[in-house]
Amino acid sequence: MWDWVGALCAAVLLGYHGLLDIKRKSIPVKSLFLGAVVSCCWVLGKGLLGQQSWAVLGAGLLPGIVALLLARVTREQLGRGDGWELILMGNWMGLADCLLAFGVALAGIFLVSAVLLLIGKVNRNTRIAFVPFLWTGTVVVLLQIWIL
Repeated sequence: MWDWVGALCAAVLLGYHGLLDIKRKSIPVKSLFLGAVVSCCWVLGKGLLGQQSWAVLGAGLLPGIVALLLARVTREQLGRGDGWELILMGNWMGLADCLLAFGVALAGIFLVSAVLLLIGKVNRNTRIAFVPFLWTGTVVVLLQIWIL
């Protein structure tokens, strides 16, 4: 049950952020901060209740931390907001489900970008919102939890 509720929380917040990312090309800081606080409380609750070990809970932060480092190295080619979204996903869903959702998101943005480049709608420097793809990956994880 914990996995399902965590993925649902992530999906709701990512859906909201994804819509704003498409419209405004930015993620609202207040909402992102609130999500960070709630997801940290989620992790603390799971740790204190003994649902998972602290090491497993901390491992969920790894994809987001790596993304934040990549954002710094690539001068924001991968946005910091995307890194924070991955931290939220890792907190709520855990490392394995976060990586699955991230993999689905990467495959999705690759396919969409390739098609848009091939038909000439975008060029190499066009920025495409990534959070909607993270939302799609989270929904895939949610469906996988629900079905299995």
